[in-house]
Amino acid sequence: MTSCNSKRKSRGSVLLLVLAVTLGIITAIVIFSISYVRLTGTQSQQKSAIEAASLAAARELSKIVIDTPQFGFIGLSDSAPNGINTASGDGYDNSVHSINTLMGTTLLDYLIGEEIGAAYGGDEIKLMARQDLDSLKTAASLLMTVLNSSVTPTGSGIDKNGATVRPYQEALNAYNSNRINMAGNSSLAANSLQLSLGGLSDGAPTNVRTPTGWSSSWPSNIATNQRYKSYTTITRNGINWVFAGIGEDVKLVDINKFQTTVSGLPYQFGTIVRAQATQDVNDNSTIRSIRSVACAQPASVYDPLPAPGALVVSYPDGPPGPSPTFSCAHTKFADLTSSSGCLNNGDDSSDVLTASNGNGDYPVNSTSSLVNGSSSWPLDSVDTNHLAHNACKVAFYDWLRRGGTKVNVGAILPQVFMQSFLPVPNDISWSSAMQTGPIPVPAPQIPGGVAHVWRFRANGDIEYFRKTVNPLNFSVVSENQLCMESLSCIKNSAVEKTVGVYLGPAYNGTAGFVKFKHTYDLYIRDHGRNPGQTSGGNQHRGEPMLDPAINSKILPNSRIKIAANANNGYFEGDTISYQNIGAKKKSESPPIGGGAVPLVGKQNDFAHKFGGTPPAPAVIDTTPGKYRSFSYGSGLRPTYQTNGTLAEIRFRRQVDAWTIDSDGNIMFFDSGYVQLKP
Repeated sequence: MTSCNSKRKSRGSVLLLVLAVTLGIITAIVIFSISYVRLTGTQSQQKSAIEAASLAAARELSKIVIDTPQFGFIGLSDSAPNGINTASGDGYDNSVHSINTLMGTTLLDYLIGEEIGAAYGGDEIKLMARQDLDSLKTAASLLMTVLNSSVTPTGSGIDKNGATVRPYQEALNAYNSNRINMAGNSSLAANSLQLSLGGLSDGAPTNVRTPTGWSSSWPSNIATNQRYKSYTTITRNGINWVFAGIGEDVKLVDINKFQTTVSGLPYQFGTIVRAQATQDVNDNSTIRSIRSVACAQPASVYDPLPAPGALVVSYPDGPPGPSPTFSCAHTKFADLTSSSGCLNNGDDSSDVLTASNGNGDYPVNSTSSLVNGSSSWPLDSVDTNHLAHNACKVAFYDWLRRGGTKVNVGAILPQVFMQSFLPVPNDISWSSAMQTGPIPVPAPQIPGGVAHVWRFRANGDIEYFRKTVNPLNFSVVSENQLCMESLSCIKNSAVEKTVGVYLGPAYNGTAGFVKFKHTYDLYIRDHGRNPGQTSGGNQHRGEPMLDPAINSKILPNSRIKIAANANNGYFEGDTISYQNIGAKKKSESPPIGGGAVPLVGKQNDFAHKFGGTPPAPAVIDTTPGKYRSFSYGSGLRPTYQTNGTLAEIRFRRQVDAWTIDSDGNIMFFDSGYVQLKP
């Protein structure tokens, strides 16, 4: 009996022990499971928090802009001209250009130079694209210095409106906003949130499209879905382009591809932001540290560039020609840039000038003056004489790069260079209605003026049209921009014609003669050679000049009037030799007079006024109304949505004017241009 009871007690003790052990194991499993679920949940939520932090930092980085000497305002994203911190002296805001957009533009312009070919200036176009690429590397490095500083705990940058941008603080705020939902008792380890910038191995699609209309193509590793890949070397004739990590949307990227310095690249701009943080979790009095990492890519807004500006070639006194009678007849734009054309002779050198020494445009600003602008000439390595055909290439290139990355590569050669000029206008009647004098002079027929205009369409194609023009009005020389002149650069190019007219108030309305010669001078106003404030001037910073004329295909001009006898009048003349710094001074045999206002003016590209006793020289007129000039205002720059003139290539036909006394002797003689007041 006793033995049986002992056995029962022994079995009961074993069962209790087994039960106790089992309960202990179950309890441990439950505790472990709870801890595991807590840690797993915390880790998952921390992953969301660190991803939110990296995305927040990338968004803030896309807002930062800096003002550079090379391109004006740049950043990771393009922006329309609507930032109050980007305003010029004229009151209008300026665009911000993404470093990727600028990279794509230099590459596209280089490819266009290849398509154009050496015969029409392609080599010079490629050279200027390379120069812009080098300038971009310098400007982008300045931006990267600011961006790298901005991702430190105390760092910051400035956006286009002048507001302070703090990527680190925004990343920390985003992290903490997600951290409050984490399971269990946890906290961000002190100073553990770190942001750093770098690139991606194997790259990723950027926001820049590959070219349209190009006769060649890229290898498959260069682009994805017609977008260039970042951190991938694109080589053309030994020249390397590398896009930064900037996409069409802010997004997360593979952390395993992040590299502070991507190996094998000739240069790089690290824009991928990596966020790292450590979360300390109190797990039943045990502190467990969980580290998480995420990477994000910033984005750029696509700027459609609705109205980049216009390129104008004008002949106010009628064009040279017709071809093939004259070797220097102009029938297409390629005639201006051709290596075998008439603008690249050894005596076709140009003066390169700029409006400086003041805060405004010449001559309407009283403190501005024309000075040597050769430092802005981009082709010294191939042409130190500034030949006329290369001056035309500079004007064309500066217009071309305004089109950005949307320009159709295949459109430039046929639609600009080889586009046949539309027929020239008929001769026009020189009205005798305003003329007075002792001898009636019939209204003669004189050559009609014409201008050819090219503008970019929304899809990157080119729009070309012709319009009628006359010598009025002249353009100001934009502050810190280029004015180029080449005297007598076209010779033996048109049929000479002599007409009888009255000479206006400078000669008391004396009857005389004007001879339209076969020689032309060249003048170029390039408003966009130097971008930004530092190099381009505070007033307009290399922007186009708003000109209603280029938005209209026809400017009616059926009659031209001359100022009445003995009344004050105006003429508009066309050369910088007025400043005694012309590339080639005009022959002074017979002597040059002061200009018969308003009939014949000095070879001088500015308006003049007559204010003395006849015969008396005219003086330069600084009245703004005599010039096509820049507007002043505020907010969105008007030439963002309406095309303005970026560059005008202008040819003036030389004329001689004289009077003859009763014995047949020449009394007065002037050489210059026909100066007409409509």
